[in-house]
Order: sequence, then C-alpha cells, then structure tokens
Amino acid sequence: MIHIYTGKGKGKTTASFGLAMRANGQGLKVIIFQFLKPKSFISGEESTLKDIKGIELVKFSQIHPMFKTSKGKDLKKTIEKDFEKVKSAILGKKYDMVILDEVINILDQGFIGRGSFLELLEKVPEKVELILTGRGDTSFIEKYVDYVTIMTDKKHPFNEFKKARKGIEY
Repeated sequence: MIHIYTGKGKGKTTASFGLAMRANGQGLKVIIFQFLKPKSFISGEESTLKDIKGIELVKFSQIHPMFKTSKGKDLKKTIEKDFEKVKSAILGKKYDMVILDEVINILDQGFIGRGSFLELLEKVPEKVELILTGRGDTSFIEKYVDYVTIMTDKKHPFNEFKKARKGIEY
C-alpha cells in the first residue's frame, strides 16, 4: 500500500522512521531515501539507524535552497538523476518498504514531474509498502494512495521563536 505523511505540523519524518522500525522488527527489509536535507545534518532518527540492521538509509547530496543558495536548474537535474535510484529500489523487489522522505516537497516545487511520478505509483509492486513524506500539495496523488495522514500544528514553540531542540525537533 501507499502512505502519505504531509501537512505543516512536525512529525512526518519521525512517523515514517517509526514505521520503518516497526517493519524491521517484523523482518521486513526497508530502504529510506532522504531528499533535500543536508548530509551534514544528522537527526536523532538517522543516528539511531546506524545501530539497526535491515534498514538502509540513502541520503542524497542535494541541499534545498532554504538551507543553501543553489540554482534550481542544477538541483532539478541532480534530483532527477537521484530519482533513478529510487525507481530501481521500488521496482527491483529487493525491499518490502521504501520511504521517500521529503518527496512531496520535490513534487510540489517541480523538481520531479508529476506525470512521471504518477506513472511510477501505478507500477509499485504489490508487496512493496511505499511511504511518501513532505509538505505540499498531495491532492493529485491521493486517489493512488491508501493512507493520508495530515500533521497539523495547533501550537508549536517555533511560532514563539524558540529554537529547535536536539532530540525533540531533530
């Protein structure tokens, strides 16, 4: 089945990593692809994965413009190239679960064409659980998915200009 974790609230990546750990605990083979997050940024989830066998993390070298000034055209080419690895993982039947962290962002911002992404969704093998996370419009893919979870912020310290805390927000 296909899952979406989206919305403006926190917890999308954390929820997907939790699902990866649950799947791994039941013997499923998992791969996580992270888009748009700097390699230098190590989250608590990523640190924990180093000690877990059966969950592979692929952190691409792209950096979202909000983290660093970069040319959108170059970023688009890099993401398109990296996405070929994603397609191979999904269609290769080696993994039981494939997580595409921040893929909603790259779709929403036009770094990957929606049409080609929808074609990929239609080809996802039945045994593969596909998890999509990120902020942005998901209306165009919701008819292809089985779960849609929208994270919302009712109250968040960030809105009061408080800094992110290690172990809680990252």
